[in-house]
Amino acid sequence: MEIIIPLLVIIFLAGSIGFLRPSKKMKFLAELRVAALKLGFKINSSITLKNKFKNIQPNLVLYQIRNTTSIKKGQFVRDENALKLYDPASLKFDPDFVNIEKKINQLPQSILEIIFFESNIAILWDEKLGLSELKKIHHSINKI
Repeated sequence: MEIIIPLLVIIFLAGSIGFLRPSKKMKFLAELRVAALKLGFKINSSITLKNKFKNIQPNLVLYQIRNTTSIKKGQFVRDENALKLYDPASLKFDPDFVNIEKKINQLPQSILEIIFFESNIAILWDEKLGLSELKKIHHSINKI
């Protein structure tokens, strides 16, 4: 009996320490998010911004980057293979809309939704696709 109690305490402590170690998935996400910060992205979890997206799902994450494009307002949602204008409809009557749509549709397929604001761009994508996909997204957004 004298040996069982200390043995149980040691097993309990070892199990608790095991829970403190991050899993492979958590390490992957942490490394990705640090790299995203270095590229200029911010991970956003505000409910008000999430409510603006139409395709919000638990496995998708919202990233933001500074808007250096000429598009200052617009929301595009992926519909099959293309990003379609969702809001504002007045953008369709812009004389440069054909060029804007062409540039938007050159974005990677991993972007499920993109919203342009005056100061930033919010994208909805799946983080599981990794750093190489994030770099493609960053490069494509900078080309708009």
